[in-house]
Amino acid sequence: MTDTVLGLKDKREFTIESLKLTTNLLELNPEFNAVWNYRRDIIVDLGEKLEPKFWEDELMFVMAQLKRFPKVYWIWNHRLWTLQNYPGASVKIWGRELVIVNKLLDADARNYHGWHYRRIVVSHMQKMTGNDMNKEELEYATTMIKSNISNFSAWHQRVQLIQKMLEKNEIEDKTLFIEKEIDFVTNAMFTDAEDQAVWFYIKWFIRSDLVLKVLTKERYLEMLKTFWENITMINEDELEFSGKENTWCLKLLLVIQQIQKSEDIDIEDHTKIYLEKLLTVDPLRKNRYKHLLKLEC
Repeated sequence: MTDTVLGLKDKREFTIESLKLTTNLLELNPEFNAVWNYRRDIIVDLGEKLEPKFWEDELMFVMAQLKRFPKVYWIWNHRLWTLQNYPGASVKIWGRELVIVNKLLDADARNYHGWHYRRIVVSHMQKMTGNDMNKEELEYATTMIKSNISNFSAWHQRVQLIQKMLEKNEIEDKTLFIEKEIDFVTNAMFTDAEDQAVWFYIKWFIRSDLVLKVLTKERYLEMLKTFWENITMINEDELEFSGKENTWCLKLLLVIQQIQKSEDIDIEDHTKIYLEKLLTVDPLRKNRYKHLLKLEC
């Protein structure tokens, strides 16, 4: 079948029969990108020869493949193309797509293909309606994080949304918002100190220029100090419980220390201590830590 379809592709055979053959082949191998490309060429060439219900059928065909193979890029790519080329696709159809993405993410909350696709669908809906959906999307990301704190994709979505909302002045009381966000991430790191998604987010948060613009310098430094105290507490608890210090705690303590030093804060410098500890608890990156230690000398 593969040779037959590729042969038709080379001959530029754009017929209903060749379209059916791509259906059969893609059901067997949905990762065959060349065949997805060929399928789109056929659809474009057939144009008005296709029945009115073709586009709904095509969405159903693609969904059947997504249910079986939810992490194949080419399937997501073709679904987006289908929606974008669906004649007269209304806001209702795109809104239905958002509901479908919700269900797919309920089944696999960390599927980054689904999250990326969601951003595209939301962006398209915003352009069609003129309505901003960032607030609703932030609430959705928050819900997904609360249900699974290890959802790296949801944390990434949170970063993207907060950046947009702050840059576009969509948050009425920015100071209150940032204070609530400090409480939110503090609770998150105490919930699961082993989860790297939380630590990556905190690293972004404390280094973000957008956060710096909202908080006064005094409040920002106070925030760093509080984070340092809480992370130190978590690390000490980890040491007492498991006999080993927490790698992510040490990395964030190092980041905080570097920021404090850049602000000329009069503090006791623990940089070398953190790096020496990381040499032990994170041996895979020992050469990096040795390099950083040399820079401290």
